[in-house]
Amino acid sequence: MCIKGKITYSSPSNIAIIKYWGKEPGDQIPMNPSLSMTLDKCRSFTTVEYEVKKGADFSVEVIFEGKRSTEIEAKLQRWFTKISYFFSWLNYTRLRVESHNNFPHSAGIASSASGMSTLAMCLSAIDGHVRNDETQNLQLQSNISRLGSGSASRSVMGPWVMWGKSEEFADASDEYAVVVPDVHADFLKLHDTIIVVDKTPKAISSRDGHTLMEGHPWRRGRIEQANQNLRELIKALKSGDWKLFQKIAENEALSLHALMLASEGGMMLWKGNTVDWMHYIRAERQRKGIPMAFTLDAGANLHLLYPDEARKDVLQMLGDSPVNHIEFIHDQTGYGPEKLLDEYEKC
Repeated sequence: MCIKGKITYSSPSNIAIIKYWGKEPGDQIPMNPSLSMTLDKCRSFTTVEYEVKKGADFSVEVIFEGKRSTEIEAKLQRWFTKISYFFSWLNYTRLRVESHNNFPHSAGIASSASGMSTLAMCLSAIDGHVRNDETQNLQLQSNISRLGSGSASRSVMGPWVMWGKSEEFADASDEYAVVVPDVHADFLKLHDTIIVVDKTPKAISSRDGHTLMEGHPWRRGRIEQANQNLRELIKALKSGDWKLFQKIAENEALSLHALMLASEGGMMLWKGNTVDWMHYIRAERQRKGIPMAFTLDAGANLHLLYPDEARKDVLQMLGDSPVNHIEFIHDQTGYGPEKLLDEYEKC
């Protein structure tokens, strides 16, 4: 057998409202379920040139942002070993991967989620060509994404996605994400403006941060809190209850960073302007009644979420802010990856 070709996908990042922080024993098994909104504009773009040929030796070359990255190649080697269980043809495949993001690094946008999911989509499509079966398998695509980056499991679909076992959904799993059904129309077009206050690389990676939950004194309470907040968030998403959504979103964001601060060594990722922006947003919300809520990932930059009806008021508020920032990145609810190119032939 011999098949070669070139395939390109784009895949979005996502922003978790119920946070994924901490793992169980095993390979990328979450400590608690998480729930996120898929983004639309903030994307990774990946092109894979490949040749699958019986008897060939596996090889991979990675070009990231225009430069070869042996560091990413080493990480992908480990990931390819894991997913060869699903794609045995990887063992005799030559790959050349070119990837870039359309958003800046260290901007509070999960590049591992978009990057790993877009590569998973490319490999899934190649698998379809190898097996002569073009059927999409979202569970498999989410699963192999998860094995590279937990949050990537949620980026292969949209608009609202949960990952991790939960009593709220019988089909929820620790191995793949599922779409949250019956979301109210008000939450199907939600704006997300990322307020970038700092671009300094984090002192500790999210991967290493997860390990700090292993002996954390608040671990059991966090699991209970996350599950309770998940139940309440699902109610808000289905009913269109903005006040409840706002309450849960900010509680989860602040709880995530409280867990970091209470970890061994005190993982502190906020900057002064992070706190100033939170105070400003809350004060303006109280003063003007604008429906908006902030959340943060494991970093210093904020995601400001608001419905379409509030867009004009929010943009005015942002423009009038006396608080310093580097830039605003405007995004909104999205629906997942897009195939941009797919060329292949038998050789």
